[in-house]
Amino acid sequence: MLGDLYYDTLHNVGITTLARRIRPGALVLCYHNVVPRPVRVPPFGDPALHLPLEQFTAQAHWLKDHYTVVPLRDLVARLATGASVRGLAAITFDDGYGGAFAFAWPLLQKLGLPATMFIVAGAPSRPALFWWDHPAVAHADLPAARDRLLLSLGGDRDLVLKDVGAAAVPDIPATHLPADWSAIARAAAAGLDIGAHTVTHRTLTRLGDADLAREVEEPSEVIEQHAGVRPHFFSYPYGIWDARVRDAVRRAGYGSAVTLDYGLNTAGIDACELRRINVPASISRRAFAAWAAGMHPRRV
Repeated sequence: MLGDLYYDTLHNVGITTLARRIRPGALVLCYHNVVPRPVRVPPFGDPALHLPLEQFTAQAHWLKDHYTVVPLRDLVARLATGASVRGLAAITFDDGYGGAFAFAWPLLQKLGLPATMFIVAGAPSRPALFWWDHPAVAHADLPAARDRLLLSLGGDRDLVLKDVGAAAVPDIPATHLPADWSAIARAAAAGLDIGAHTVTHRTLTRLGDADLAREVEEPSEVIEQHAGVRPHFFSYPYGIWDARVRDAVRRAGYGSAVTLDYGLNTAGIDACELRRINVPASISRRAFAAWAAGMHPRRV
C-alpha cells in the first residue's frame, strides 16, 4: 500500500504536518472516477482509477479540514497576481466518468467543495468503455506495453483495442462509462466547473497540426452546445504535453491547462503548465496526506 511504513513514520514524527504548513505552493488534486464500493477482482476497469466512495469521502472530509478548497479559477488568478496560495487546494477530475457525476459531485456539493471535471467531448454522445478500462488492457498492463499504446498507437481507442484483440464487454455499469450530456448539464447548472479534455483522448504530442487543432479547439464548442457552459480550462490526456501542444491550447483560448506533472504550484508558474497530484485508488490515508503536502510519491 504505497509504502505504508514510510508514510506512517513521516506522520508519527510530524514531518507531514510540518511540510503541509510551511510549503508555499497550492495543491491541485487529480481524480478520475468514484464508485460505490471496491471491486477486488473487477471484470474490467483500470484499478488505479476507480476510487471507492468510502475512501473518497474520507479524503474529501480531510481536505475540508486541512485546506481551503477553492475553485480552480480562483487559484489560477491568485497565482497570476503573485498572491499567497499557501494552504489552498483545488479538486479536479479527468475523463468525465459517470461515477464521478453520480457519487463524487453530490458529496462535494454537500461539503461545499468546488471542483472541475474535464470532459472528453466526443464520449458522452456515444458512451463506451475507455480503452484503458478494457480487460484486455487493464489486466495485462505493463509499463512498456502502456508506453507503446500511448506513443506508438497514440492513445487512439480504435487502434489500441484492435491491437490487443479486444472483444465486446457486456453489462458495463454506468459508473464506468462516460457520463451523458444530461448529467453533465445538470451538474454544470448546479455549479460544477466543466473543463475540456480533447475530443477523443488521443496523445496530443503524436498528432499533426490539423488533428491537434481539432482536438483542442472543438471541445469548447461541443461542451457549450450540450452543457451550456464554455470551458475555461484544459487537461492534457495522459498528462503528455510539450511546448507545441501547450501553445496550441493557449491559442485555442483556454485560460489555463493542467498536467500530471507531480508538484505544488507557486507564483510564476505558466498557467498552461499547472502541476497536479494524481490520486490512485490504492493510496493510504497517510500517503495521501504526504503527497498533498508536496512530499514526492515513493514506494518502499
